[in-house]
Amino acid sequence: MSKKQLLLRTAAQIIQTEGIQQLSMDHLAKRAGITKGGVLYHFESKANLLQQMNRMALDEFENRIVHHQTELDGPYPFTHAYALATLDYSDGDADLIAVFISSQEDASGKLWNDAAKRWDEQFAADGPDADRVLELRLLCDGFWFALTYGYSAAFKDRAARIIRQKCDALSKGES
Repeated sequence: MSKKQLLLRTAAQIIQTEGIQQLSMDHLAKRAGITKGGVLYHFESKANLLQQMNRMALDEFENRIVHHQTELDGPYPFTHAYALATLDYSDGDADLIAVFISSQEDASGKLWNDAAKRWDEQFAADGPDADRVLELRLLCDGFWFALTYGYSAAFKDRAARIIRQKCDALSKGES
């Protein structure tokens, strides 16, 4: 892991455990065991740090979608891959969850809005049953909400099971 990636992950851990208000370049430097100048070498400001955290998380999620798409054969490949990529985080990847929290603090919301527009196009082109695609997407988005706000493990397990069942049904053309 590069020093920059370490800093991005450390910043995410600070947000997750202490709250975004506690994230500062000084605090990040102390937690990472480097100088503030070392942090500033990689990130010119807190806003730049947050934006790069969001870019890293978005790239990671989209790479997971692509990975799952390459392994799938059948209808609704994007929708199915989106659901599986979502479930990859079922253990609660604190880094990504912290990024969701931080995305409201700066211009990173635009990154996610742009991604959502790309995904909208891919969902729309994915298959003929737009309502079933939307149903699965809403289940996934609700799952993200549950991860972000720390719902119980039992809830997340049940939700993951339902998402898997809906994926299977969509792949088989069932309701």
